[in-house]
Amino acid sequence: MANGILIAGLFLILIASEMILRGGVGLARQFDVPPLYTGIFVLAILTVMPELFVTYGAATTGHVEMALGGIIGSNLINLLFVIGLGALIHPMASPPKVLFRDGSALLLGCVGLVVCALEGVVSRQAGAVFLLIFIAYLALQVMTDWRRAPDHSVPLARALLRSQGAMPSVTASFFLLFLGVIVLFLGAHLSVTGGAHLATQLGWSETTVGLLMIAAGLSSPKLVVTVVVAVRGEAAVVVGQILTTCAINLLAVLGLVAVIHPLAIPEQLRHADVFVLAIASLILLPLLAMHWRLSRPRGVLLMVAYGCYLGFLLWRQGLPLPWEL
Repeated sequence: MANGILIAGLFLILIASEMILRGGVGLARQFDVPPLYTGIFVLAILTVMPELFVTYGAATTGHVEMALGGIIGSNLINLLFVIGLGALIHPMASPPKVLFRDGSALLLGCVGLVVCALEGVVSRQAGAVFLLIFIAYLALQVMTDWRRAPDHSVPLARALLRSQGAMPSVTASFFLLFLGVIVLFLGAHLSVTGGAHLATQLGWSETTVGLLMIAAGLSSPKLVVTVVVAVRGEAAVVVGQILTTCAINLLAVLGLVAVIHPLAIPEQLRHADVFVLAIASLILLPLLAMHWRLSRPRGVLLMVAYGCYLGFLLWRQGLPLPWEL
């Protein structure tokens, strides 16, 4: 029963994410919003709405372990598995501007999270600092991408790529956006409820459920988009999109939720997973900087690193590893 509720919730999140993005991009296109601003303020914000809904829903219903586990776990999946798989399908460009700007924002979020882990809580004050950094990051994106060609501007290229093909009318876009938010709310509620029941049923910690299952559901829309774009050979925007998404997860989503509801960081996350995320980010950026391109071998290396992390989670939970079965 718990499995069914969780799977249904994660499936609704995947469907709602596409509805919200199509509705948001459709409205932006209908009202002639420039592609740059569509990429920065519409796509970037709407892309992390699943994380926001699930994190807020889990935090306000007493499942803080699942809330933080979902954020940290989805970032690890995005940075290691999703980018690695994309590079395996098609080597991906990683322009210097993307690494220095978006990578720096990600590192700032990781540093802030590590500081909070040492204190044991993401306080309202810390959340406010995260939000201020996020606002500065958005302003920097606008300034650095102003009047740039699509192939030199990740937000602009992403918006143009997303808006290709037939777009819904204004009415249909509003309907998709409104319905997507409702479906996302329901999906987030079912995911948190199902995750909590599954943790009890299996005897797992809610931290593990958040890091594994909730995180996988939250990352699924990014995984689908990355695979489709990589197969088309249009992988130039993937690295910037993933780095931006992960930075916004830490700075905007975690910051906003903490301002509303301070988050005590569970011991497991405080002593291990927060630092794993920071180390993964530190290792990823130099790999991306090699020839400003992520090759297939380095993509495989990232996927192997995520596999090792999964093995660590299984070991920590007391589950048998594959060679122990």
